[in-house]
Amino acid sequence: MADLPALARADATPTVEVSLVGSSTRLARPVDTALHRLAQESLTNAVRHARSATRVGIDVRREGDTVWLRVSDDGQTEPGPAPELGFGLRGMAERAQLLGGSLSAGPGPEGGWVVEAVLPVEALG
Repeated sequence: MADLPALARADATPTVEVSLVGSSTRLARPVDTALHRLAQESLTNAVRHARSATRVGIDVRREGDTVWLRVSDDGQTEPGPAPELGFGLRGMAERAQLLGGSLSAGPGPEGGWVVEAVLPVEALG
C-alpha cells in the first residue's frame, strides 16, 4: 500500500490521483501485494479503455480489519447494459476472493468506470 503513491501522475492525460486513508502498516503481505496489483491493473485498464478520460482516482481506505480499494475514471460510458467482465477483471475478482475479499467493476453512477475491491487486512489461510 505504501507504494501506491508512485502510481500518481499529474503530467499526463489522464491525470492519476492517489488517496490513502488509514494505516498501511500491519497488512498481511499477500493483501498488500494484491492491493497494489489490483490498483495497477485497474489503472492500466482505465488508461487503455476509458474513452476521453481526463482523471483516474485511486482511493484506498483502511478501517479496522478491512481495506477498500476504489479505482474510478471520468471517461465516457456507452448507454445500455454493462459489458461482460473480461478475463482480466475475472482474474482480479479471483485474486480478491482467494484472500477472502470481493471485487466489483462496472459503470459509475456519474459515468466512467469503477472498480471496487474489499479485502481483509489478514489473508485467509
